[in-house]
Amino acid sequence: MNLRRKGPPDSLYMLLDTMCNAFGGIILLAVLVTLLTSTERQTRAAASSDSQEMLQRRLALAKTNLQQSLQLLASLQSKASDERWKSQIALLTTRKELQDAVQHAHDMVELSTQDLDSANAADPAERLKFLNAQLAAAQAHKLGFQNSLTATVENNTRLIQRLQALNREATVKYNESVRSLRLPKEHDTGKRVMYIIVQYGSVYPCRNSDFSRNENSINWTSNLGGETANPIRGKGIDLTRNPRELEIYFAGQSKDSVYMAFCVFEDSFPVFLKAKQMAVASGLSYGWEPFRNDDGHVSFGENGHTPNPQ
Repeated sequence: MNLRRKGPPDSLYMLLDTMCNAFGGIILLAVLVTLLTSTERQTRAAASSDSQEMLQRRLALAKTNLQQSLQLLASLQSKASDERWKSQIALLTTRKELQDAVQHAHDMVELSTQDLDSANAADPAERLKFLNAQLAAAQAHKLGFQNSLTATVENNTRLIQRLQALNREATVKYNESVRSLRLPKEHDTGKRVMYIIVQYGSVYPCRNSDFSRNENSINWTSNLGGETANPIRGKGIDLTRNPRELEIYFAGQSKDSVYMAFCVFEDSFPVFLKAKQMAVASGLSYGWEPFRNDDGHVSFGENGHTPNPQ
């Protein structure tokens, strides 16, 4: 045999063997996975079936309990509406209150008994010392309250005196700051009276310069006793915008034969002060009468207006 022609063994067999082993392992794993999956599905199906049956049993049990509860509720309601049950409930409540009262009394008696036993068991000298200490503390407490009461009374007295002093000072200050207003005294005059109404922040002469009745800014109403003047709001002489008109009116009056009587309403007193100064500057004598806003108008009769001019 010629050894030089003998070659190495072929490796194809080894590759084929490896591939067969791997393929067999894959098939084995697939079979195991299929078996496990089938087992798990069967287990889940059984558990699901058990769960549904359990839920049905629970639902049936709940329905039964609900029916029993409703029956019990109806029974309790019928019993509650019964007068016999109501009286029994009232008696039970009264019994509970009596039991609580008896228990409280028993506890108080027991506590008093314990205090008496402890007092009897203690040394009389120690007991007397303890009582004396309690008495001294009570007296000190009482003295403190008395001192506090005395201080409070003294403080109250000082405050009252201070308040009275402040009231006196306030009265003095008020009297010093208030200037009494004195109206002119009534007096007879031979001059002709010219009435001027001061209302709504304006001046309303009752007569024109020629002594005719002013019907431009005053509505006149006749009555049995005379006539009533009702000034028209916004139609009078406005001293803020047109003071010259009143100056011309005063300049046309004779200072020797005319007397100005102002009927002043409380809402127009500052306007009256200006009109009065203008009348004085024109050399006219004047008087005035205060009116309230509630009066609303001025009535004139045979003897002039009411009240009489000053």
